[in-house]
Amino acid sequence: MDASRTTTNAALKLVLFAALILAPSVGQLFKIGQSETENRTLAPFPRLTALKEIKDLPRLAENYVNDRFGFRYQLVHLNSLVRYRLGLSSDKEVVIGNDGWLFYTADQILEQHTGANVFSHDELEHWVRQMEADRDWLAKRGAHLVILIAPDKNTIYPEKLPDYPRPPGAVTRFDQLAARLRSSDLDFVDPRAALLKAKERGLKVYFEGDSHWTQRGAFIAYSLVMDHVRKIFPNVPAKTIEDYDVTWGPPPASDLAYILTLDHDLHYEIEHFSLRDPPHELDARRTSRPGWGWRVVEVSTDLKDRPRLLVMGDSFVDYVLGPNFLYETFRDPVWTHHNLGMFDFNLVKEIKPDLVIVEFAERYLHAPLGMPLGTDESP
Repeated sequence: MDASRTTTNAALKLVLFAALILAPSVGQLFKIGQSETENRTLAPFPRLTALKEIKDLPRLAENYVNDRFGFRYQLVHLNSLVRYRLGLSSDKEVVIGNDGWLFYTADQILEQHTGANVFSHDELEHWVRQMEADRDWLAKRGAHLVILIAPDKNTIYPEKLPDYPRPPGAVTRFDQLAARLRSSDLDFVDPRAALLKAKERGLKVYFEGDSHWTQRGAFIAYSLVMDHVRKIFPNVPAKTIEDYDVTWGPPPASDLAYILTLDHDLHYEIEHFSLRDPPHELDARRTSRPGWGWRVVEVSTDLKDRPRLLVMGDSFVDYVLGPNFLYETFRDPVWTHHNLGMFDFNLVKEIKPDLVIVEFAERYLHAPLGMPLGTDESP
């Protein structure tokens, strides 16, 4: 009996071992457990176009199999979840801070946060000179320029990022730029103080699983921008908190949780701003322009007596600040990426805006602005 039981146990172990070994191959054969939502392009099936490329075949085949073996997504997700529970990140672009808060680490964000990556004197002056040249170029075409810097989450919630403390007296690129712009006549909006004040009142201006501000944070920035805009266009009314129903619920997306494949495991509550009156936005479409690699969002509104708006910004606008706020205030707004300052001035000539808002996330201040204007015309 004991010998028979031993044999049976050994056979079961062998079968289980074989099943575990063969499961990824079976899964790959039948496309089981392959993610359709990878945050990158998967390696393609290896194809050789010339005999000399045969030396690359083992590497190409390995990359293809590694990206598509059966149950890959489940294993990656399980690894990420276990590491998160241990306070560790499964992706180098995300850091897990206090209370499970997630922080983005790309674009030298943490180096900027600690003051290890700052402007040189020449870089800072170049930044200001180019924006002044852009301001003057726009003014010749009847457009007023407003500059907005969107703080990164770690700037507003540094206490949630204990592994990267800011040394006493450290100066950041944002600090340098804000100080320099006080001596400039550029129209500049710095929302840090207002966001910190709202945070002290218990309002959530950023949230745990995303790198962007919440709708509350975006509304605060919007209100500050409109304070500047009404000095130029006094008849343009700004949205107020009374224009919205504010409710709590899950966010539409959580980009950092998504990077960790934990967007279905980590649950958050944020404020949602819903317009009480019918929206002014009639239509929105995504288009492109020859020679410009970024998409262009063109919004049609019924506000035909308002100034026309062009926004050159990043995901802080496209993701939150535009809809419900900026797009509900101006005539036929247009958004495209700032491309680190290498603006599409041909788009300015095409749409003829009255107001141009240039928004940079703090994370993009590490990159010097591009060549002035990028057009065939000088400032």
